Amino acid sequence: MAVSRRQFVKAGILAAAVSALPVKTALGQSWKERDGNPIDNPPPQNDPLANYSKAAFVSYLNSVFQIQTGNGPFDATLTKVDDLTAPDGGEAFSLLFVGGSHALKQDTYFLVHPALGVFQLFLVPAGSDQNGAQRYRAVINRISPAAFANLNAPSRSPY
Repeated sequence: MAVSRRQFVKAGILAAAVSALPVKTALGQSWKERDGNPIDNPPPQNDPLANYSKAAFVSYLNSVFQIQTGNGPFDATLTKVDDLTAPDGGEAFSLLFVGGSHALKQDTYFLVHPALGVFQLFLVPAGSDQNGAQRYRAVINRISPAAFANLNAPSRSPY
C-alpha cells in the first residue's frame, strides 16, 4: 500500500497534536479519578452547603426555603436548628423544616433560599405538627480536616 507524502505529513501532524495533549484533557479525567476510590479521590467540591455552618442557618431561622420536588416546589420554614454531638474539631447540627401538606419520602432534594442560593439536602420526614403541616429533618455532621486526614482507607477485603 503506497502512502503519499501529503497523507504521511497529515498523519504525522495529527499524531504530534494528539501526543501533545495531556491524558487528562484527552479523556476528560485522569486514570486516578476513574478508579472509583472516593478516599483517594474526593469529588470536586462544588456544593455551597459545604460552606454553610450552623451559624449561617441560625441567621436564617424562621425564613422560607423552597423545596424542589418532582411534583413541583413548595415552601417550608426553617423552624429549629439544634446542636448535636460533634467529633473533635468538627461540627454537627440538625435543621427542622415545616411546610407542605403531603409527606415527601426520605430523599435528597434541592432547596432554594434567597440568600443561601441553591443546594442539595437529605431530608427525612419527621411527622406533622398540630396544624397538619409536614416536618422534615436534616442532619449535618462534619469531621475536622485533621480527622479526615487521619482516616484510613476502608479495606477491600471481606475479612
